Amino acid sequence: MTLIEKKLQIWEQQGLINGDQYDAILAFEQGEKKNSNWWLYSLLMLGSAIIGLGVISLIAANWAKIPDSLKLGANFLLLVSLAVVIFWQKQKPKKPWVDALITAFIIICLASIGLIAQIYHINGRWYHAILLWSVISLPIVLFARHLFVHFLWVSLFINAAVWSCIDLAGGNLRNIMRELPAVLLLAPLLSATLYLLARRVHLLYRTTASFFFWFQISALIALVAIDLIRSGGETQFFEWRWYLPSWIAASILIALIALRPAYRPLNKGLLIATILLLIIYYYPDILFTGQTRYTFSALDSTERASIWLADDIRAPALTILILFLYAIHAGNSGYHRTFNVITFLIGLRFVVLYFQAMGGLAATGVGLILSGLMIIGIAWFWYSSLDLLKIWSKELTP
Repeated sequence: MTLIEKKLQIWEQQGLINGDQYDAILAFEQGEKKNSNWWLYSLLMLGSAIIGLGVISLIAANWAKIPDSLKLGANFLLLVSLAVVIFWQKQKPKKPWVDALITAFIIICLASIGLIAQIYHINGRWYHAILLWSVISLPIVLFARHLFVHFLWVSLFINAAVWSCIDLAGGNLRNIMRELPAVLLLAPLLSATLYLLARRVHLLYRTTASFFFWFQISALIALVAIDLIRSGGETQFFEWRWYLPSWIAASILIALIALRPAYRPLNKGLLIATILLLIIYYYPDILFTGQTRYTFSALDSTERASIWLADDIRAPALTILILFLYAIHAGNSGYHRTFNVITFLIGLRFVVLYFQAMGGLAATGVGLILSGLMIIGIAWFWYSSLDLLKIWSKELTP
């Protein structure tokens, strides 16, 4: 017995539905299940990718023996053949293997760039090659109907665009670890900007889910990274040119949010405030100096500061504020899963902040007991107040 059948039986026993409704709902769900071919799409595209890798492996094993003209000729013949088949099938009813062909085409397209660079000894960065691939493969990616193709393209494009922008602004990347904070800040801002732009363009609408996914993932990574940097008191080497793409992307993003009619005034204010706070978080010497800490060890060279002035206390406070503002936006916008995750992260950060602030006390028996009680209290509050918080967030807007 399937899960839907079990639920329908319970609803029928409770008098929520009658026998006719039971049969109608079950027939509809079974019809939807038959029409769902996501597993077939995934297996076909996975198989296409594996075949492509196998072909590449065979060619690589005999690479030195193959003439360059034969390599290029076979490569472009394969690309043209795939493109013709895909375009020919575009006007026909939806076929699951068409997206598999598109996946194979864009992978071979990327391999073609590497092949040309290898034959003609063209030097360049990996993100420049992927950015070129993103531009030339976009027209055929738009033919795809399955989310996997769009997700693959968006994932590579976002990485290439972010690293290319930082490289252009900084005059070639020299030290990746020093410039990594600028990359982490630009990723969510650029993803959110492209998400809102894609919603305005009909041809790009299918990519919006992927852009939104990477916005949320990269935003969380950016927030965790800067929290660790500020809380740890690490000295950040700051070059304003590295952050110029982030400031430009933030300006465009704020303008798109302000002009978006679907957002209520409160949501616009919450999102704009979140963006500005994240930018301030990454800019040193405004709120954080890296020299004032509340918790310290015998190896620290800095003096212990007041709890109100310490970087390692103000950093989690700012993190919690940013999460809180976005949680309110998610709650009154109907993103319930996002709201649940963000509120859980707020509670988790409170627990970590407690251990930071209490220091040695948390290591004692009494401190451990109080810590356990605090964790249980936060868990109980989160579970019991979740529905009330959702209702409260929705009632903030008329």
